[in-house]
Amino acid sequence: MVAPLKAPSRPMKFLIIGAGVTGCFTAARLSGKGADVTLLARGDKADRLEQRGLLMRDAISNERATAALNIVRAPVEDTFDVAMVCVQATQRESLMPQLQDLPGNPAIWFLGNTTRGYEAAMDQLGSDRVLGGFPGVGGFWEGDELVFADREKPRQKPFDRLIVGEAHADAAAAATAVQEHLEPLGMNIERHVPIMAWHWCHIGLVLPLAAAVYHHDSNLDVATSDRRLLKQVMRATAQGLTAIRQAGFPILPRGLNLMRWIPAGMGASRIAGLLRSDFGRTALAAHAANARDEMRGFAADLLKLAGAEAGPDLRQALEWI
Repeated sequence: MVAPLKAPSRPMKFLIIGAGVTGCFTAARLSGKGADVTLLARGDKADRLEQRGLLMRDAISNERATAALNIVRAPVEDTFDVAMVCVQATQRESLMPQLQDLPGNPAIWFLGNTTRGYEAAMDQLGSDRVLGGFPGVGGFWEGDELVFADREKPRQKPFDRLIVGEAHADAAAAATAVQEHLEPLGMNIERHVPIMAWHWCHIGLVLPLAAAVYHHDSNLDVATSDRRLLKQVMRATAQGLTAIRQAGFPILPRGLNLMRWIPAGMGASRIAGLLRSDFGRTALAAHAANARDEMRGFAADLLKLAGAEAGPDLRQALEWI
C-alpha cells in the first residue's frame, strides 16, 4: 500500500508547467490570490515574462492588466508540493521524464481534458501523486497579450473555480491538501470522484459545441443562426451523455443529467446564446479553433467508447470534427 501524501504544515508551493494560455493565466490568478506560484517557462517567452510581466485582457470586461510572475527555467532545482501540468493531452507523455525528475516528488495535478485516463502517469509517478482536473478559463494569444474569459457573465465572480479529483483512491490525501489550501484563498474547488467520469462528461459537452464551430468554418454568426444545426448539436450532446452513462460512468456533475431530457429547441436557444457571448467566442470557439488535433483525438475516443450506443446525431457531429 502506498503511503498517502500529507498536507504540509507550511504554505504549499505550486509549480505550473506549461506557459500557454492556461498555465500563464492560472499562474497569474493564483499568485494574485496569495498562493506561492512559480511558472516554468523557456527561451524568449521566459525572458519576456520576466522583463515585462504577463499582459492580459479580460474578454468579458475588456479591462487590461499586467501580472508579475515568478519564473523558473529547466532544470527545476527547487522543491514544490504540487506541479500543475497545463498542456494538451497530446503533450503529456513527452513530459513524463521531466515530471519524474522533479525534486521532492510533488503531487502532479493534470489540468485539462483527457480521454486516455491516468494509468500510464500512475505507473511512472505513483498512484498517490496523480490528480486530474480542469481550469475555469479559456482564451487565446493576441501577439504577446493573453485574451481570456474566466466566467460567462460580467457579474459572476472571476476565476474562482478549479476542478480536482484523484485518479486513484491513494491520492485522496493529495486532493484534500490542495482543496484545504486553496479554498481559504477564495477558490471554489470542486472535488469530483471518479475524475475520469467528470472528464468524459465535459468532453461530451465540448465536442458537439466544437462540431458546431467547425461545421461553418468558425463563423459563429452563421453557426448560431443555423437553427437546424443547433438542434442537432443539442441531440448529439444528449446522445453523448447517454452513451457515457451506459459505458459505466456516472454523470458528473449530476445536474448534467437534465441535458439528456431538455427539448432540442430549448437547448438550441441556449447553445446559440452561449456561442454568441464573449465567453463562448473566447473560451469555447477560440480554443476549438486552436486545438483541432486534440479535438479529433477526443472525438475518435468518444466514438469508440459509445460503440453501438452512438446515436446518429452524435456520429454526424463527430464526423464534422
